[in-house]
Amino acid sequence: MPAWVVLIKPLPQAGAKVITFRRETHVTLDIIFEHLPRQLPVGCSGIKIPATGGVKNFANTTSGTLLELCIRVYGATTKRSYDAVCESCEKREGKKKGLPTLVDFKAENEIIELKDGKIRIEFIFCCYPKDHQLGDSGYL
Repeated sequence: MPAWVVLIKPLPQAGAKVITFRRETHVTLDIIFEHLPRQLPVGCSGIKIPATGGVKNFANTTSGTLLELCIRVYGATTKRSYDAVCESCEKREGKKKGLPTLVDFKAENEIIELKDGKIRIEFIFCCYPKDHQLGDSGYL
């Protein structure tokens, strides 16, 4: 796969919360290819998401070029980068599905193919920002 990156950084409106959630709340991200700031590589047919506990099949089922998805999570107050669950959530989540991750994708396959010019990605956060005890009450 070629090294190709599109940075998608949704910003909150003034005074609005970015995400109000519970651990089980699904977040849906729709990516419309024609609205991306760069032209995609020729033959791009979808996105490969990280293999987390919520992804059921880990087989590459497409012959096209794929983009790789990486979600970066920041504290809404501190702007500190979060990349792992807290210790107590690691114990709780580890019992359910192996190695716990902060973002758990929900999909049948790790390859999400382009349909009607759009890709829909669903995920949940496995840990609350306050659990880290670093001063954040929300994620950005």
